[in-house]
Amino acid sequence: MIQSFLGTSFRNCVWFAWFFVIVFVFPIPGTIALRNLFFLMGLVALVLPHTRERPEPVATLRLTGWSLLVLTVWIVVQAVTLSPWPELAFPSMRGDWLVPLLLGYIGAWAAKQMPPSRALQAVVFALAVHMVWLLTWQVRLWLVGQAWPFKVTPFAAYDYHGTLNSFFFALLAADRLGWALRKVSPLGIRPQLAWILMIVSLVSDLALGSRNSSVVTVFLLFAVALTLLRFQVWRWRTAFFAIGTILLVSTSSLINDPRWRGGIESGILGWNSPELFFQTISDPSLLKFPSGKPIEQSAFARAALASLAIDGVMQHPLGLGIGHDAFGRLVPPQYGHPTMGGSSHSGWLDFALGAGLPGLGLLLLTAGLAIRGGWKQFENFPAGSGVLFSFFVAGYLFRCLLDGHLSGWRLGLFAFICGALIASMKKPAPES
Repeated sequence: MIQSFLGTSFRNCVWFAWFFVIVFVFPIPGTIALRNLFFLMGLVALVLPHTRERPEPVATLRLTGWSLLVLTVWIVVQAVTLSPWPELAFPSMRGDWLVPLLLGYIGAWAAKQMPPSRALQAVVFALAVHMVWLLTWQVRLWLVGQAWPFKVTPFAAYDYHGTLNSFFFALLAADRLGWALRKVSPLGIRPQLAWILMIVSLVSDLALGSRNSSVVTVFLLFAVALTLLRFQVWRWRTAFFAIGTILLVSTSSLINDPRWRGGIESGILGWNSPELFFQTISDPSLLKFPSGKPIEQSAFARAALASLAIDGVMQHPLGLGIGHDAFGRLVPPQYGHPTMGGSSHSGWLDFALGAGLPGLGLLLLTAGLAIRGGWKQFENFPAGSGVLFSFFVAGYLFRCLLDGHLSGWRLGLFAFICGALIASMKKPAPES
C-alpha cells in the first residue's frame, strides 16, 4: 500500500511539473524547440502501458463536440472547394486549427492522469509566476528610474502578458464565483491564496496598462456580478469588491492609457476615411483632426482596418481559406499594397475572412455551446471545472473580438488549457 501511494504521488508530481513547464514556456519567444521537447516527452509517457486513464466525453459538452466537428469539416471542405488559394489554406489549416485541436486532446489526456484540479493548479501557478516575474521586473526598473515603467515586460510585448493575465484572471474569477455559489473551489485552492492571486492579477493588469486586457477584466467582473445577482447571493461585501474593482481597473486604464483620449472620434474618422491610412499616410503621427489636434492612431487604424475587413467579408462571404493571414491575403490583390500585415486586429473578422461567414457562425455557436455546457456541468458537479471552462472560453472569445489573437501561441495555449479543464469536469476514478 505504501509503495502504491508513493508511486501515485510521484506520478502526480511529475505530471504537475510537466503541466507547469508547458504553460510557463509556451508564450516565451524562442522556446518552440523546448516546448515541443516537453510535448514529445508527455506523449511518450501517455502511450506507455502504465497510463491509466483516457479522455472521455462530457455529457454537457456533447453538442459542443458535434458543433466543433462540423466546423472542422467546413474548414477542410472550404479550403478544398472554395478557397482561391488552397496552397495557402492547407498549411494554415494545420497550424491554425488542427495543431491546437491536438494540443487540446493532449492536455485532456495528460490531465486525466492526475486528480481533478491538480493540472489546473499547475496552470494557475505557472501563470502566477509570469505575473510575479512581470511585477518584480517593473519594481526593479522603478527602483533605478524615476517613474513606474508601465507596459515594460521581461520578454516580448505587453500584449503577450495581457493575454496571460486574462487567462489567469478568468480562472480565478470563476473559482471565486464557484466558491460564492457553492462554497467549493473548483481549483481546489484555499480562499486566502485565491484572493491573493486575484490581487496579483489585478495589480498586473494595472502595471501592464493594456487597454484591451483591462476591458476583458471588466467584462469578466461584470459577468461575475450579473451571475451573483441572478442567483440572489449579492451581498454588500461582494458588491463592494466587484464594483470597487471595476471602477479601479476602469479608472486606472482611462488615466494611464492615453489612447482612450479622442478614441471615439478617431475611430469614427478612421471608419469613414475615404483613403485608408496604410495606403496614403507614410507617417501616422501627421494625422490630425480639422482643429489640428492629433488623431489617436490606434483607434483610427483599428477602425480603418475593420472597415476594410468587413468590406472583404461582404465580397467573400464564403471565405478565402482559413489562416491568421487571411486579411493580408485580401489586401495585396485588392489594393496593391504587398507590405500590409496579416491581421485586421480582430480575430472574429480574421476568421470570417478565412473561414467565411458560415465558419464564423459555427465558431460562435461552438463557443456558446461550450459556455452553456460548462455551466450546466457546474450545476450538476460544483467541484468540477465547468464554471472555469465557461469563463475561460468567454474571456478568450471576447478578447479575440478586440484583437487578432485567434491564432499562434495564444490559440495553442488556450486549447491546451481547455483540454485540462474538460478533463477536470468529470469525477475522478478512485486512486489505485
